[in-house]
Amino acid sequence: MQLGLFKFTGVVMFSMIKVQGTSMVPRLQHGDFVFISHWQRSLKVGDLVVVDHALYRFIIKRVVEIDCNGLLWIAGENESSLKPEELGWIIPNKLVGKVLFCICANKKFRPLLREDKTHTKPR
Repeated sequence: MQLGLFKFTGVVMFSMIKVQGTSMVPRLQHGDFVFISHWQRSLKVGDLVVVDHALYRFIIKRVVEIDCNGLLWIAGENESSLKPEELGWIIPNKLVGKVLFCICANKKFRPLLREDKTHTKPR
């Protein structure tokens, strides 16, 4: 759900999106809002991203790996989330944006940084 767009010379630079579901708990909670940058293309492992997935549409996940061609291997934060193998590699043009910060629904501050979890990928 896209709530707000911030434009500069007709180009959407930032969006605020409401988190729906529990796949990113405990990092993000259902009802939180995330502020994303559409111009942020320098990604690293551990970043949260919004992608437009062919089957699941707009989803928020954590970057687990970036291959030499810029393909993204992404994962949720808990056991109920779709597995990376179910999501497959994400091509760069399906990246909607990078999550910059979260406005938490329960009004408690939760940092977005978290230790990496290991997810195996198909070879």
